Amino acid sequence: MDILILGNGFDLAHGLNTKYVDFLNYCQEKYSTTKNVGVDNSNNFLFENIWVKHFLNKTLEGDKWIDLENEIYNVIEKISRLPYFKNNDTYEKYKEIAFFISKDYWDLNLDDAQRYFREPSTINRRNCYCIWLKEFITFLYLQLRDFVNEFEKYLIKEGNKTINTTPKYNLRISKGCVSLLNFNYTDTCEKLYNINFNHNNCGIKTKAVYVHGKVNNENGCNLVLGTHSFDNEKIPVEFNIFKKHHQRHRYRTIEPYQELLNELKYSKKIYTPVFHIIGHSLDKTDHNILRHILLAREKSVINIYYHDEEALARMQNNIDLIIGEEEVMSKVRFIAQEAPDRGILIPQEEPVLAEN
Repeated sequence: MDILILGNGFDLAHGLNTKYVDFLNYCQEKYSTTKNVGVDNSNNFLFENIWVKHFLNKTLEGDKWIDLENEIYNVIEKISRLPYFKNNDTYEKYKEIAFFISKDYWDLNLDDAQRYFREPSTINRRNCYCIWLKEFITFLYLQLRDFVNEFEKYLIKEGNKTINTTPKYNLRISKGCVSLLNFNYTDTCEKLYNINFNHNNCGIKTKAVYVHGKVNNENGCNLVLGTHSFDNEKIPVEFNIFKKHHQRHRYRTIEPYQELLNELKYSKKIYTPVFHIIGHSLDKTDHNILRHILLAREKSVINIYYHDEEALARMQNNIDLIIGEEEVMSKVRFIAQEAPDRGILIPQEEPVLAEN
């Protein structure tokens, strides 16, 4: 059984502009061309959403590449250090204080965050958001979900524009018995390659799993965007809604993953699963998900494909953190993803060798 594990590098290799910074550039273009003096910009995502403002401010500071998930963590970690959230007694004392946000400019760096808290009678509500402290965390989360909803629209638009014109590769993988564990929101692989990810022909139930949700979900937007777990850190539990772990359960993207995991762990069929990891940085926000699936069976093969030496070094460090050096030594192979002999994404113009 083959398990194809995809990260955003898979989409990038196929010419899709699906990085968060691509979306922010799209927002920045609209921001600079849409807002005019005298024009009503109310209810406009580009001017009302505090997260897109914050992320854009970070890119304007010079961070052309921005790790949104880590930045979300930085924000909630700073907020959690404010006196208002340190303990229940303090929270009860301050919960009737309002948090105000200027609609013209907002910066979630919060280095001087306490200046944003004041009595509501001193606030011009027309030019500012005004949120009671007791509702502030919920407000931040709903603003993040608005950001996610808009990002989904962008991904659908980008996919429809690009997917039919992008050059294909030969995806060198056995197509008889293969599951998909997709960390992307897009269905690029299913659109471009004729692989049946949902069948039981080989005596094993295979699945297509979108662990962080999928665009155009029939039950509404279920995309997961959050940060790594922080159970051992002094951050109040009210901020748990920002964890990817909690969101996977909240939007029910974890359930197909659990089914795939159980199939690997408890199937009575004797086989050695072969994992093919393409375009995933193996970063810490997904460590738990990857650790469980990669260690589901005692015997397995883990092929990690890289596109350059910098990516290789990063992946080597990260996989050690996920499954440990002993498991890496016995199971992992690092392979250049376009290598004609052992690669997995072979450009169509390259000669394709027979599969092993």
